[in-house]
Amino acid sequence: MAQLNSYYTLCPLIDQQNLLGVEADSDSGCAIVTLGKNIVIRYKLQDLKQVSSWSSKDRLTAQVVYDEISRNYVAIFNAKIIRKWTEKETNLDSVKKCKFSMPIYNILKLKEVPPILVMPNGTTLSLESALKIKKDWKTDGILGSNEKILQCQLISVNDNIYFCALINSGNFHSYVFVLLQKDNYEMDLDKLIKIDLKRSSETLVGHVIMHDKKNVYLLTLWSHGRLYSYPLMSCINESVPGSLVSVITTINTKHPVAMIALNDNTIAAYGADAHEEGAILFIYNVHFKLVQAVQKLKLYTSDAKLWKIENKILLAANRHLAVVPFRLAPEKIEAIIGSTNLKNHDCTDDNEIIVIQELKKADWGITSTNQFSLPLTNLNESVANEISTLLNEGLSNAAIHQRLIPSLIKTRDLTSILWCLDYLKDLPAELLIQILKLCLDNTILNSIEDDLNSDSNSENKLLNKILTICFTDVSLIHYLRVGLNFSEILKLLNYFLIKFSENHDKCDNLFESKVKPDNQLYEWIAVLLDSHYQHYLLSQDPQVLITFNKLNEILEMHLQFVRDLENIRPIVKRLMDGKLFKLAPSDYCRFYSIEEIKLY
Repeated sequence: MAQLNSYYTLCPLIDQQNLLGVEADSDSGCAIVTLGKNIVIRYKLQDLKQVSSWSSKDRLTAQVVYDEISRNYVAIFNAKIIRKWTEKETNLDSVKKCKFSMPIYNILKLKEVPPILVMPNGTTLSLESALKIKKDWKTDGILGSNEKILQCQLISVNDNIYFCALINSGNFHSYVFVLLQKDNYEMDLDKLIKIDLKRSSETLVGHVIMHDKKNVYLLTLWSHGRLYSYPLMSCINESVPGSLVSVITTINTKHPVAMIALNDNTIAAYGADAHEEGAILFIYNVHFKLVQAVQKLKLYTSDAKLWKIENKILLAANRHLAVVPFRLAPEKIEAIIGSTNLKNHDCTDDNEIIVIQELKKADWGITSTNQFSLPLTNLNESVANEISTLLNEGLSNAAIHQRLIPSLIKTRDLTSILWCLDYLKDLPAELLIQILKLCLDNTILNSIEDDLNSDSNSENKLLNKILTICFTDVSLIHYLRVGLNFSEILKLLNYFLIKFSENHDKCDNLFESKVKPDNQLYEWIAVLLDSHYQHYLLSQDPQVLITFNKLNEILEMHLQFVRDLENIRPIVKRLMDGKLFKLAPSDYCRFYSIEEIKLY
């Protein structure tokens, strides 16, 4: 699952073409924004504060990068001048110039890799090596006279650095992928791959590079909506543009699309709305071929750009540089299938793509008479019949939950709800909060608080069963904010404190899960604090402070227990090694001791 949070504006852009780029800064959570041809600003992405800024009389021709090896900022001025300066520098015009005889197209940076210079003809060289031969650096390059670099980047696979570039070759595009030598990061021309990206009836509207531990993939999006994947490291029998991933219908692919990789399976893309109403920023899972998060925007810009800094997407569009926080949860195919509602698009004569597949009839022989042997005897007859029918139809557990749980909540059939939670996995997050809200009803909650240690009532069983369900906070936080008000959140938080109380060991039998109860309570408390943190800060209720003081005492008690375990660990280690351990009053529970020796 993935989530796109609400975006906010980092800074306005007078002319979007003057935004040269955004790079990661030396400090975590900060970004270097190069704009205005001669202005460099360091921003904190969380609170939008300016850390520092620089300006120069000379014109910047590429984005500023930070070299963590030399701890310097590096930039290209007037296409032929390199300057390096530290964070404390105030006047860039006084920084020493390093002038080259030939123009430099760009300067690229990768983590733990020195800055690499790129020439307009495609030649690469590390900054350190280029400074040594700055006056004599002349190469033929890998590009022709009519070829021009549109975009370029570096990627790291198995400790090898590769240079990737999209080339404009007049009427069509081509792509260059080449290994860089480790000593000076020159191109290894024996490992050069150059492919032509052209199709008879389609035009290229977007591309992105993705890679895992074994291979690098070029994803290309074409004007008919087809998304292709082409392996660049093992492409012997693969024809360009590669294998078809899917057909993208979320956006209008007749317009340019900006794309960026978030990890080895997920990309983010910005394009025009499919209904010509503004723009759309969405997260797409290439592995499962699903759109996992969508955010609609008012206006579309054809020359938009995307960058990724830590867990934030930076979008340059509509004369603004916006920050869009995102979250990616661990991938689970069952959860994605169960929580994704696929919309059936009406087929009309205007569709340009018609997918026709031949069906093969398979004979599996004699089928079993009863594949599902779940105990349905304790359920109401009508509910049992409906569950049996849904199971025989082959519906997923999440789909069965969506069919049954809403009606069971209306009738307050706690026994049937508890049965569904016991035998049907993958409960959607929205239904989880609805059941939790049912348990937080005044009458039910009072009965639970009055009989906390009892396991005889269905209400207590249901609430404790809910607390053992594993979840991802990405999908749960939104429904917590919408489904539960602040008073209900406080009730639930107080209930967790009761579970954390001194008689918590008596309540352990309520948890029948492989997950440790305390671990689940930690997870739930964290997600409750995250979902309503503004309410806690602005609340004037003294009960909130009392609740937090109780929580602090409990956490301090648990932390002290961990400290005690840490102190006793050396003793246990010595005993396991078969060593005698004599406990001294001054140096017990230590890996070493200090003794004073009198020399004279």
